[in-house]
Amino acid sequence: MAFIDKFKITLANSELNSRRSFNVQQFFGVDYTEAQSQIASNHATEIRNIIYKDKVNQKRTGFEELIKATNIPYKLSATDTEEKINQSNINAVWSFVGEDEKEYVIAHIGSLLFFVKGIGEDKSFLEMRLEPMAEVIDSKYIVPGELENYKSTAFVGLHRLYILGGNKFYVLRINNGDYSLKAVENDENTYIPTTTIGITYKDSLVSSQKLLDDVNLLSKYRKNKLVSGTYVDDGISVRTTQFWDYELDTSILEEFKTDLNNIKITISSLRKVEN
Repeated sequence: MAFIDKFKITLANSELNSRRSFNVQQFFGVDYTEAQSQIASNHATEIRNIIYKDKVNQKRTGFEELIKATNIPYKLSATDTEEKINQSNINAVWSFVGEDEKEYVIAHIGSLLFFVKGIGEDKSFLEMRLEPMAEVIDSKYIVPGELENYKSTAFVGLHRLYILGGNKFYVLRINNGDYSLKAVENDENTYIPTTTIGITYKDSLVSSQKLLDDVNLLSKYRKNKLVSGTYVDDGISVRTTQFWDYELDTSILEEFKTDLNNIKITISSLRKVEN
C-alpha cells in the first residue's frame, strides 16, 4: 500500500453556501475493519474513484464519450410489415477472434448486434463507429435475429461467439467479413446425440442394448443404433424373420407421424453373429 503524508479535504456546506477545508497528517489509507465511529482521523472510511497507479494513490480518470448509439428502425424480414425501433442502451460488448483469425468487436445494443469498427491496431478509438449487423433492403435494416433488450453474456468456442441473449441462444460465425447469426437450438450444426446403442430386434435371444449419450436439450433429434437381426443357433447363423421389429428409445416426433417417409434411417453395416 502506498501512503500519503498529508492531503487536503474541502467540504461543501449546501445550507450555508460556504466551503471549509482541513488537513490530514500522515494519511494511512482506508480502514474497513473498524466501525465508522471508531476509525482514526488519519484513516478514511471510504475511498471512491481512487486507484493505485505509478506507485501513488490517485483519482481515477473520468469517462470520455467516444461513440454514441442512436435508435434505428429495423425489420426481421423484408416482407415483414411491422417496423420496430431499436433502443440505444448498450447491454454488452465482446471481443473475439473469428474463423479467419481476425479480431472482431461486437456490441449488443438494444435488441440488435452491431460491429464496432474503426479501432486501430494500437487499440486507438479515434475513428470508432457502429455498424448494425443487418442487410439493407430498400433503405431498411433487415436483421438476422433479435435479442432481449437487457444485459447479456457470451462465450467463445472454436472461433465462434455463443450469445445468451435471453430469448434465444445464438451462435455468431465470422470469416473474412462474411457472418452468420443462427439459433443454436435445432440448427444443422447442433450436436445430435446417440442415446442408445445395440438395440436388438423384438424377441431376440440376446440383448446388447445400452445407453450412451445424454439427450441434448438443444436438439429435438437423437440417434439409435440397431443390431442386425441374426442370432447363433447350434453354431449356425439363423435369421428369425425377414422383417425385424425394433423398439426405439423414444416415440416418433409428432411432425413425422403423418409422413413416415421423412424419417431418416441409415444402415451402416449388417453382420452375422457367429461363434
